[in-house]
Amino acid sequence: MLFMNREHDNTQNAMRTKRLESKTITAALERLKAVHPLQVMNLRFDGNGRTGDRWDGRVTLKTTQGTFHYLFEVKSHLRPQSVRHLQIQANMYRNVRRKREGVLLLADYVNKSLAEQLKEAGINFIDTVGNLFLKQEPGLHLYVEGKKPQALPKEKPTRLFQSSGLTLLFGLLVAPESVNLPYRDLARANSVALGTVGWIMRDLREQGYVEPLGKGRLHLTRKKELLNRWVEGYATRLRPKILIGEFIDPRRDLDAVVDAFEQYALEQQIHWGLTGGFGAFELLHHYKGPALSILTEKWRADTALASLHLLPHEQGDVRVLKSFSPSVFVKSDRQTGHPVVHPLLVYAELLYQSGDRELETAGDLYKSFLEPSLAKD
Repeated sequence: MLFMNREHDNTQNAMRTKRLESKTITAALERLKAVHPLQVMNLRFDGNGRTGDRWDGRVTLKTTQGTFHYLFEVKSHLRPQSVRHLQIQANMYRNVRRKREGVLLLADYVNKSLAEQLKEAGINFIDTVGNLFLKQEPGLHLYVEGKKPQALPKEKPTRLFQSSGLTLLFGLLVAPESVNLPYRDLARANSVALGTVGWIMRDLREQGYVEPLGKGRLHLTRKKELLNRWVEGYATRLRPKILIGEFIDPRRDLDAVVDAFEQYALEQQIHWGLTGGFGAFELLHHYKGPALSILTEKWRADTALASLHLLPHEQGDVRVLKSFSPSVFVKSDRQTGHPVVHPLLVYAELLYQSGDRELETAGDLYKSFLEPSLAKD
């Protein structure tokens, strides 16, 4: 009976989330109607990315200029990483699918800075405050900016997207089947406290990210959304905690730093791996970028700096980060010249760096290593 009550609560919470997203869709489209006469047709909202293209839904807008079709995503509390991730999704859709739908973001609020990023990326958006950008040939071009909410909506606090929750969530995204492990095993596998596992699993259930499969087994769902939220949390909460420091190499030879770090790690018998551009290069052989990011299991500044000939330097091009979970060192099936951390972490670091070439590389990485696993959602 207790299990059935919990599943009932989880279903209710998932339905509540979908209702809130439905309200965002309705409010945003009503704002659009107030600006431009149109008819909303064929609105389909799934909310689980199961439209066939893993978007939240589809909608058709009929105007005096013509009929326009869109795939849409619904977002609350929009952040820069969400925009970059959406940009990658949009580019993949345009380049691979080559279909007629435009890409549309429906959000509670899009601030001016993020609106500019969306415009530059060619992503249409409408928010519930009245800011919007719609540009689709032939003949549709609407833009309203500068609208602000009377009070910014506050996100409900949850442990799931704090640093300890993000640590466990990373392990679940890397190995979704581990959601069925005993809590003690989950805690050990992800280097988090046993009590933390209980809180995080409760948050996952309450927010509709876990579904029952029968016979007491669970299924991690809405992985696309969870990945997006993890990437956001990595940039804002997790990365600042694991950043050991930034350094420069007086020789200005980042490849030599990689070789030196590999020798240092061998001598110290520690796990390590490349992330960001250098990690992506090992996986894709495409683009390294101007900065080297390394994740290490342990770090002793006195021995490390002497062995590596590095000098501390604010905004240096060598960034050293401390591992937060054994899961980051999961081996890839692809052979690499140097160790590489899990592609999800490489992807998040590329989005954090946010340059045009980094975003292009992140898109290639997403397509090759992350998108296939999301197809199983």
